[in-house]
Amino acid sequence: MIGKVYEIKHKMLFYWHKWRIVIVSAVIAAMVVLIAVLLLREQKEVGAREAGYQIAKLAQNIRNHYKMRPDYWGLSTKEVIAKGLYPLDMNINNNKLIGYFANEVEVGADKNGTAVMPTVQSFVIAYNGLNKAQCIGLASNKFDREFWLGVESMSIVNDNKPLVFDWSSNRLVLPANENLVKNCCQNENNSIIFNFK
Repeated sequence: MIGKVYEIKHKMLFYWHKWRIVIVSAVIAAMVVLIAVLLLREQKEVGAREAGYQIAKLAQNIRNHYKMRPDYWGLSTKEVIAKGLYPLDMNINNNKLIGYFANEVEVGADKNGTAVMPTVQSFVIAYNGLNKAQCIGLASNKFDREFWLGVESMSIVNDNKPLVFDWSSNRLVLPANENLVKNCCQNENNSIIFNFK
């Protein structure tokens, strides 16, 4: 019995000495891959958080500006730019509002920034031209509770059928589930449209 234990121990040491460089290299390689995957995922989440922060701040600025009025009459991207209602970390380029992902952001009655008509008490903020990763990240972003209290719906619009997430849906309910959003976003040309009340 002792001889068997000694033999097994000897074989294990033999194989350890023979393969230790391969084993250690494989463990190190696996750790590097895991760290890289985690960093890439974190970077995607950082981008979605920053873009989400811009949406929340922009909506708050708009509400503060229009709080003494009965509706959002006249609100458009041009109005947001002219009145300086956009957050400081957003840019203006050729009279276009540019968001975190270096894409156009439209404000108004629709995703094109059309001015809101009289008596309309809602508005949209649309992040246009998103790729799939940006679309998934922004649509499934973990906004805070206060943000969601002001949102009526969120739409994902692309070449496929537009999908509307709201509070009354059984399947497409807010806040959007990341696994569900993955099937809604296409590779390019996505718009995420938040409808605020």
